[in-house]
Parts: sequence; structure tokens; C-alpha cells
Amino acid sequence: MDQENKHLVNIPSSFYSFKEEGPFQHCVECDRFLLDESCDYVIEKAIRNYPGYKASDVIFDYAICMDCAMEIQKGLSAESMRKIQEFMQEHLHQNMTMREPAADPDSYTEHCLVSHRPVAECEEFQIFAYCRGNKVNLQMPPYMISGQVLDQISELLSPETRDELDGFFNKHFAPDPSLMEPTPRLVLI
Repeated sequence: MDQENKHLVNIPSSFYSFKEEGPFQHCVECDRFLLDESCDYVIEKAIRNYPGYKASDVIFDYAICMDCAMEIQKGLSAESMRKIQEFMQEHLHQNMTMREPAADPDSYTEHCLVSHRPVAECEEFQIFAYCRGNKVNLQMPPYMISGQVLDQISELLSPETRDELDGFFNKHFAPDPSLMEPTPRLVLI
């Protein structure tokens, strides 16, 4: 295995498209084919657990190529980006222990990256993976962020950034408003 590909492992089913019941194949924004081995992209999934039951629902999920993600990120306010970066640096520095490389990408999403809260104790959470083609890139390991931490991050966003993220969400998911309690939180990292 060459040096460049040693950090690439198969995408686990936890990062599959809920709708397609398999790997994401196209960018949500530009429809680029993602499973080409030269395509870098991000998967984001929001999940709701039901306390007391072994059940969960996918609130939304999507994959976006890095070109589109970077383009959307340009629309976010510099103030919001700075505040998110400061928040993550402060909290990750305080809370993060060195994670040993894992063969199983799902092991990275068992605890919140920021609070270390176990996924089973989170009513809502989001998982993220950086991928190339049909592989997860473990140089930037998958991670989970709890709903509580996402609420804290959401409070840091400027009204312009919230509008930008709401516009992206509404463009691609057009939710039934009765299903969106609370309002979904997009991160687009």
C-alpha cells in the first residue's frame, strides 16, 4: 500500500446515505460523482436518539465535494468563522486526549469530540467524515459533535451566517416545518 493511501479505509455503513441505503454517490450541491478516487468530499449526518429505546432517526444527511464546501464556506461571515475556530481551539485543547489511530472509523464517533459525551447519551448529534472516493480519510478522522455542543456553536453564528446555512438547508432538504423542532444545525466544516 503506498504512503498516500495508507490512511484510507472503506466507508462504514454508518456514513451511508439514508435515502439511498448505500454510499453517497453525488455532491448535494453540484451533482459531481463522489466515488471517483480523486474526489475529496465531506459527509454530514444529523441523528436523533430516543432515550430509553434502541432507536434513532436520521434527521438529514448529505455529502458535499470539497470545492462546493469551500465555496459555501466563503459565504459565511469572517466573524462567525473566527468565533467557531476559537471555540474549537479552546475546547479541543482543554478536552482532547490523543486518539490512537483506529482501524474502525466508527470508533471515532462513539464520543463527542468536544465534550466526550457518549453517543448513547446524546439525544441529538451529528457525525462527520472526510472522504476520498469510496474511502474515509483517517488523516482527518471522523468525529461526532453532540447536540448540546452544536447549540453552543450555533450561538456564535452571526445572523448573516445563519441565513446562509438556512438557505443551504432549505435548498436541499425543504423540510416539513413540523419535523424541524428544534431548527436543524448545519456546521459545514
